[in-house]
Order: sequence, then structure tokens, then C-alpha cells
Amino acid sequence: MRTFSNVLKTLRIDRGLTQEQLAEQLKITKQAVSHYERGTREPKNQEMYEAIADFFNVDMNYLIGHNTQTSLNISDDELRIINAYRHANNEIKNAVRAVLKIGG
Repeated sequence: MRTFSNVLKTLRIDRGLTQEQLAEQLKITKQAVSHYERGTREPKNQEMYEAIADFFNVDMNYLIGHNTQTSLNISDDELRIINAYRHANNEIKNAVRAVLKIGG
């Protein structure tokens, strides 16, 4: 079963962020991110859940593990592909666009 801790860690890793980088973006400590990912603690208030969902641009139900689709209605695999593309160099991006026959 998907849990908040699993989803958060997957989202962070898929976006190529360290726990420290995520903590900086959310204005919390690295230790808090670590606790969230290990499932030993969860955010204390709804606002933090919303901040995390907004940062990753996902639906709240996706974030807390109640469904397997992001707000964009894409699968986890599709999200990983998108994030890998975002972090790829221009040569790889050009090759992907050529294979998929899309402009860019």
C-alpha cells in the first residue's frame, strides 16, 4: 500500500532533490524530511501537506497514498519519464524528441 512516506520519497528522488534541498524549499529541517520519509512523523498541520502537494504539483489524495494518479492523471512511470527528461542534457532531450517525432 502506498503511504505518504513512500510517495514523498519517490517524488523527491524522481525530481533529483536531496532531503536538504527539499527541506530548504519547504522551509523545514532536513530532519523533518527524513522523519516524513521514514514514516516516523507526519506533518503537524494541513498547511504542510498542502505546501508539499503544491511544491510537487500533485493532488492531495495522491500525496497521501489514496490513489495512484497524480493530479495530471499520469502514472508513476510516466511521471518518472517526465522527471528524467527534465533532468537530461540537451543531447538526450533532442534524441527523445527525435524518437517521438515531436518538435522542440
